[in-house]
Amino acid sequence: MSSEDLASSRRDFVAQLGLGGVAIAASACARSAPPVTTATPVPAQAASVGDARPGSSAPAIAIPPTTDDGPWDMSWLKRASAAKHALVFDIGAYQNGGGLYYAKNYLNGMRDGWGAAAPQVMPLLGISGDAYPIVFKDAVWQKYGYGAFSKTTDPRTGQPAVRNVFWQPREGEPMFEFGVNVLQQRGAQFLLCNNVFRGVIRRAMAQTKGPYAEVRTELTAGLLPGVIVVPAMVAAMAMAQSRGAAYVYAGS
Repeated sequence: MSSEDLASSRRDFVAQLGLGGVAIAASACARSAPPVTTATPVPAQAASVGDARPGSSAPAIAIPPTTDDGPWDMSWLKRASAAKHALVFDIGAYQNGGGLYYAKNYLNGMRDGWGAAAPQVMPLLGISGDAYPIVFKDAVWQKYGYGAFSKTTDPRTGQPAVRNVFWQPREGEPMFEFGVNVLQQRGAQFLLCNNVFRGVIRRAMAQTKGPYAEVRTELTAGLLPGVIVVPAMVAAMAMAQSRGAAYVYAGS
């Protein structure tokens, strides 16, 4: 596929996204991997979250400007600069955690082929688009119905998930080798796009009628341990690349 075809495909994909009626900022979106778990695949029309833009269906709720959202934790960038092999995984679609599967393959390949592991090897998992449920705790999944939105079936119950199935999976479960905590233990850093996070917050505000600061505080506390919010994923990826990190779409 040519670069022009790839860019066109990505724009078309972004235009089709819309999970739970929430829109995504175009600069934060990316494609991701095919389903790799027992969860039901997300429909092509389902999708993502982010700041409102013309024609979007995000709630018309006024929120503070992005300049008020800091300060930002940049410790991840220092660690990425020190790593010999840093690779950014652009995970902009949920797709049943397929992007995490690619990160597992990367870590296994570096180990098996080159004998390399953390801290020399550092996957940077950039979470944007409709992939945001991957980085939230069970309580947030249950309260805001992420399992139902993402069509995720809990392999333990056979029912729509009311917990994050990618957090601390058990041996024998499909995602056991690429759970968030498993990848973190192998040196992976999870990053969440703030533009997407603001969309998640706006949607929660519409559901709870709570003010922005209160809901942001709640959802920040609801992030999985070790997850870092970055000002914008496209900017974070650029900063990582300027420090030597490679880049890959985590899916198709």
